[in-house]
Amino acid sequence: MSFVNETNILIGLICGSIPFIMGLRSRHFMPAVISLFLCAASALVLGIPGSFIALFLMVSLIFSYTYINEQDPFLSRKSIEEVEFNETNTEFVVRQMAGVGRNLRWLGKALWRNKSGFVGFLGLMFFLLMVTVGTRMVEYEGETQIQRRQPGANSLFQPPSDEFPLGLDGKGRDILSHVVHGGQTPILTSFQAGLFSTGLAITLGALAALVGGYIDVSLTALANLVLTIPSFPLLLVLASIFALNDNTIIAAVLASLTWPPLMRSIRAQVLSLKEREYVEAAFSLDLGLFHIITREVFPNLVSYIAINFIFSIRVAMYALVGLILLGMLTPREPDWGTMLWAAQSQGAFFNSDAVMLGIAPVVAIALFQLSLILFSRSLEEVFNPRLRSDV
Repeated sequence: MSFVNETNILIGLICGSIPFIMGLRSRHFMPAVISLFLCAASALVLGIPGSFIALFLMVSLIFSYTYINEQDPFLSRKSIEEVEFNETNTEFVVRQMAGVGRNLRWLGKALWRNKSGFVGFLGLMFFLLMVTVGTRMVEYEGETQIQRRQPGANSLFQPPSDEFPLGLDGKGRDILSHVVHGGQTPILTSFQAGLFSTGLAITLGALAALVGGYIDVSLTALANLVLTIPSFPLLLVLASIFALNDNTIIAAVLASLTWPPLMRSIRAQVLSLKEREYVEAAFSLDLGLFHIITREVFPNLVSYIAINFIFSIRVAMYALVGLILLGMLTPREPDWGTMLWAAQSQGAFFNSDAVMLGIAPVVAIALFQLSLILFSRSLEEVFNPRLRSDV
């Protein structure tokens, strides 16, 4: 484990050296130092993939300070006759990365100004650290600890104490270790479900609005059909028929029932954008459907998509915990939903020594959901031009 951590930190430092050198060369010293630190921290927390994600974001941040759009005569030092409006793929990528970097800067300013959003951001960082670094610091107790039974006690349940801050469960195991390790599965599965649902809604909504005709009619009818079906009762039926044992499959099932509302909204937004002059020009120039969706339409929907993605995670987590609590999914430890199921089945809510087995996961889920909601308020300021004008 130590070798893995040292390797990850080394790779993170190597990745961080790229934006660090870029920042030093452009005389932006504070972003350069922050980039180096965040790349190393991301490698430690999220592993090698996290270091590359941080590399992309930090390079985008440096580009946002140094990039000048040569196609914009108001920003470029060239005269209007010298401005070249044709753009290569490399120039397009750099421009998009600079846009990502500007959004990061706006996000930082919005978080600093919006105190509730900043609290939500800190909450999300806390849970991220808990399910990554925390799982390495707190040892997971999966086996029954019979030796912890108190003399004369009827069970292994124990109330909170100095040694065990959240007490012990029915098998004598530390509840705190289950809270720390139990967040990985619900958070990751909910994130996957939100990603699948949002991606499906964007694809089908944009396709229906831009292509039109029978495709639009068919996709809209399909969305309306799914909307008329009660999602959670259908989840109960599917869980009773099929063995949903894989987290990715569970996420896909959850996403298949939650995409229609966002799809209809995306379709309406794209239909409105379709009438804009630059989209009509793209159609006239026959630039292709992929180009129109990714370069002309999608950038105008980022704010709406990001906020709905967060709410999709919330809905997926509630559905996932509900299925486990009702016994429709096989309880697997460690998991917050499994803790609630165990508390219910073992009568923990009627035992003062065992009540923390049910309260602890409820508080963890509630705080995670609250952090998502508060953080979404800052996203509104970042992506809404009217709100971010004073940021």
